[in-house]
Amino acid sequence: MLKGKVNEKDILLRPVRKSDLECLLKWMNDTEVNQYLLNRFPMTEITEGKWIEELSTTRRNTDIVFMIEVKQKPIGICGLHMINLIDQNAGVGMAIGEKKYWSKGYGTESLRLLVNYAFRNLNLNSLSAGAMDFNERSIKMQKKIGFQREGRRRQHFFKNGKFHDEILFGLLREEWKKKQKFKDTN
Repeated sequence: MLKGKVNEKDILLRPVRKSDLECLLKWMNDTEVNQYLLNRFPMTEITEGKWIEELSTTRRNTDIVFMIEVKQKPIGICGLHMINLIDQNAGVGMAIGEKKYWSKGYGTESLRLLVNYAFRNLNLNSLSAGAMDFNERSIKMQKKIGFQREGRRRQHFFKNGKFHDEILFGLLREEWKKKQKFKDTN
């Protein structure tokens, strides 16, 4: 489990449990939350339950997913995906499903904890992330953590009745280390 703080409130990243199914279904099927995610179709209890099961079996070597909790209440989910231990890289994904926690720093702190885990515990060298061009909160959060804009995939997603670009971001271990040293000296 990974711990941090936001506005004097403890934040915890913990493994996903079967008991999280209800809130995951709620978030994944909420159109306001879903507009920022890659999934296109309504999630069923069977599909989401199977996904949770796979996290502890077949996906164990390529995906590490955490539930984001505040005061023992799940508020979102984040993870490292397509982990490649040979090339030492992974993709990063996250969503704050509880909308009352949007724009309050919980996503940023969760991503910070996840990035620290990737570089310190897994010894990864690079992380990649993406955001739809209209997801200003995600773009701002990634920049705040230290991700660098690496490119753009034009008209890559069809959401809300039109095509949108994907903004691509990356963070290297050496960039992360520099930011850690800067923090330690302040």
